[in-house]
Amino acid sequence: MESSLPRVLCVDDEPNILRALSRSLHGRFEVETALGPHAGLEMLASEPAFDVVLSDMRMPGMDGIEFLTRVSQRWPGTVRMLLSGLGDTEAAARARAEGVLHRSLAKPCPVDELREALVDALAARR
Repeated sequence: MESSLPRVLCVDDEPNILRALSRSLHGRFEVETALGPHAGLEMLASEPAFDVVLSDMRMPGMDGIEFLTRVSQRWPGTVRMLLSGLGDTEAAARARAEGVLHRSLAKPCPVDELREALVDALAARR
């Protein structure tokens, strides 16, 4: 049976953060997780389409902006969101201005704010 919930891919290099995101979003979204950007790109290529990709900024090998830039090139209809720390705001603002990001959220992000941002992003996509 296929889910009618929006599909969200959460990408981070911290397993504990991925588990927390999955728990926080479960029930309102169909959540998949990928441990790192390379795993995220593999999932995007092999799974049914995702409505939203939510990525951490600081990951080894490829940062969140580079990862989401690749996502925007291959899957332009997917909403792209970034979770970033305080020092990353300028890079995130530049990426948003370039159309790479729909939205950037500061870490730590309260669960209610994250859910609301995802709902807003999905509404904007439609």
